[in-house]
Amino acid sequence: MLKSAVIHQKCIKITYANSSGTTSERIVQPLKMSYKSMSWYLKAYCTEKQDYRIFKLTRIIDLEVLTESFCKSFVPELDETLGQSYNTIVLRFPQNMSYRVFDEFDKTRVSKKENGDLIVSVPMPEDEWLIGYLLSFGTQVEIIEPAYLKDVVAEQAKKIYEKYTL
Repeated sequence: MLKSAVIHQKCIKITYANSSGTTSERIVQPLKMSYKSMSWYLKAYCTEKQDYRIFKLTRIIDLEVLTESFCKSFVPELDETLGQSYNTIVLRFPQNMSYRVFDEFDKTRVSKKENGDLIVSVPMPEDEWLIGYLLSFGTQVEIIEPAYLKDVVAEQAKKIYEKYTL
């Protein structure tokens, strides 16, 4: 349905859950679907925000193709970081994590040290999702930069530990 709406330039009404868990209903003009970092995204013009937005497909809870058409005019190159500030996160992984590093990060963001460790330097949103994502690597990741992120992750790990040891 979504692909057809993009091709036929039909507006869609979506119910969307953002990364904070807030759900909203929007009418958007779907422009392009793209696949990045193992996820599909929709680049669209949001009539409510009067601006271009990027929506992660797995967060679209409901979708309705409307009869209203739109005309694609000049569309600026949509930046993946639209609507969110991203800072560069630098991570170190042992060589045995190569399978996951290359599954989840673009190879242009990965460098290999003499000892085999992998250094990943990638812009990412600093939010609750990032903390959970970093914790998903367990002890197999070391945060290099930004330094304060180490404390944030350690505090969350401590809360998890305390939850299960009481």
